[in-house]
Amino acid sequence: MIINGFNLKSKNNSNVFLVSTNSGDFILHSDVIVKYGLMLGENDDKIFKSACEESEVLIATVVVNKYLNSRIKTEKQLKEYLSKKGFSKSAVEQVIDKLKEYKIIDDSEYAKAFIRSNANNSKLRLKKKLSQSGVDKKFIEQELENVDEFESCFNSAKKFFKSKDINKDSCEKLTRRLSYQGYSWETIKRVLNKLTDIEFEDY
Repeated sequence: MIINGFNLKSKNNSNVFLVSTNSGDFILHSDVIVKYGLMLGENDDKIFKSACEESEVLIATVVVNKYLNSRIKTEKQLKEYLSKKGFSKSAVEQVIDKLKEYKIIDDSEYAKAFIRSNANNSKLRLKKKLSQSGVDKKFIEQELENVDEFESCFNSAKKFFKSKDINKDSCEKLTRRLSYQGYSWETIKRVLNKLTDIEFEDY
């Protein structure tokens, strides 16, 4: 492998280089370039290949750590993100394994955090959202056991009535909203009966 040049890939990142070779251009991390002693001119093909593989994992790790800074993510979300960034399946799997090893990603903890931050949602809605995020069914079921659906529905209704009078129209609007959020009619009826003086049966 003949290296013809090292150029910074981006002015904003002094650690990532575009390496021009007789076989094309490759993106390598500066730490890997130094570790493997890559230089202009002839380089061992096997060493260069190892450098490329290791560099991809290192760069993917940096990319995913930046992505994780915004909020907690699931394993599925991270895999999809890295794949869209163009990283190979092998590099993605290595990064994910390392993140799981250090408990940086944990779908069980993700489920707990998601349920806490979406407390005023039905179990049905929570289950759907968590499934879409790729959380394992066993973690979803495990965490949903701790959810008091009547309480979450009641809190949603109280919040709704803070700015509205309690009457037939407002109750109908609330019923539609709670139904859309995935609450059963039985749960909604119990909440309405507790919050209002109206008895709701087949409302």
